[in-house]
Amino acid sequence: MRIVLLSHYYYPEVGAPQRRWRILVDHLRVAGHDVITVAPHPHYPYSDRNGFFGSKVGRGRRRVDVRLGGTWDTGVDGERILRVPYLHSGSSMARQLLDQTVSATGAMSAVIDRLRGRMRPDVIVSTTPALPFLLAGDTLSRLLGVPHVAEVRDAWPDLISEMNLVTGAVGRYLPGTLTRGLEHRLLPDLLTRAQQRAAVVVVTTEGFKRRLEQRGVTAEVVRSGVSPAELEGASGLTATGAIPLVPVADESGTAGDAVKGTTPADRRGLNLLYVGTVGRSQDLSTSIRALAHTEGVRLRIVGGGVDTVELKTTAAAYGVPVEFHPQIAGAELAAHWEWANAGLVSLSSLDSYECTVPSKLYSLMARRIPVLGVVAGEAADIITQTAAGEVAVPGDVDSVAAAMSRMRERVEAGEEFGSNPPAGQNPREWVIRHASAAAMGRTYERVLEQVVS
Repeated sequence: MRIVLLSHYYYPEVGAPQRRWRILVDHLRVAGHDVITVAPHPHYPYSDRNGFFGSKVGRGRRRVDVRLGGTWDTGVDGERILRVPYLHSGSSMARQLLDQTVSATGAMSAVIDRLRGRMRPDVIVSTTPALPFLLAGDTLSRLLGVPHVAEVRDAWPDLISEMNLVTGAVGRYLPGTLTRGLEHRLLPDLLTRAQQRAAVVVVTTEGFKRRLEQRGVTAEVVRSGVSPAELEGASGLTATGAIPLVPVADESGTAGDAVKGTTPADRRGLNLLYVGTVGRSQDLSTSIRALAHTEGVRLRIVGGGVDTVELKTTAAAYGVPVEFHPQIAGAELAAHWEWANAGLVSLSSLDSYECTVPSKLYSLMARRIPVLGVVAGEAADIITQTAAGEVAVPGDVDSVAAAMSRMRERVEAGEEFGSNPPAGQNPREWVIRHASAAAMGRTYERVLEQVVS
């Protein structure tokens, strides 16, 4: 089977979509399928590729020219990548949407130019969170006469109106009646029709599958897969896989210099670590404000995003113990986990996030790290049913503070998380069965084969 993947995010960039598709492409290639990834030149989360190649992740990586019609590139595992143009993005939502639209248009041009005739794919897979790629996959599917598998990782298009995305992106330039029409009717209808035309829409939760099926969309659940390296006990994911947890003392000072304050005194109380995107969807401000109502809880945030500056201001205003560190990987990230007693998983209080499960939750469960989940719906149910940690109501400062205090008391008492789970599976067992890389790969391959047949 020849599979064409359309994605705005791909290796060697670091992030959940990038990691997910590297695992999937590896699985599909090993199974004997031909996979071609169509993606822009790596640049995320930087505004341009010079920023990316100047970073620790990008330094020393191979550059290719970017031109209309695409440029062939080779991935680290020998996979074929067709690199397409992109727009130097910025932190604004409008700029990011333009970047994604340019790349999606470039992807369509490249596929039409390079992948016709004997190179024609058997199936096209598009993946969000870049919404223009869903429309690109739908368009190419009809032009080439091949089935389209639309992977929708979050609750799209519902989030468009719930997050006021159009108003936030271009509200200052357009009348309110137009932005509201785009948010509540035109764009959701456009994306829903594309989902209805797809052979199948791949989602990551049962809740969102049911919601789409009510709209006449064929949907299948394929959960984000935890890599074999993480299941083996790896802690610091790198761009090329994962490395085992390395004690700070054995790192010749490198990791210890980068992560300060990992002294025995820090083992009193609760050391809470958040790793990932620092944006509106995560609503980390609620957790920061909750610290003002707790004792002995320290929060460390490792990552970057549009909310970083505002969160630093909030932490300073409340005078709470929060450390901010830039996005990193490898041994430095492993040292942060060596410091932590528990991991924070957080989403805002939007209704659609009840149908969302952050992939970092599975990683924490697989590595037996206690979870403080500021989540609702399916994610909260998983934590509760596997006894993986504590759950708090998103957006509720008092609820988050209470959950932090409960977790601190349990950590200080040396309590074992995940024992005697109500659902009968401890966190790690649940992940192996439902959200491991092997489970993800097998399910995705079954879905693709059914579509092609």
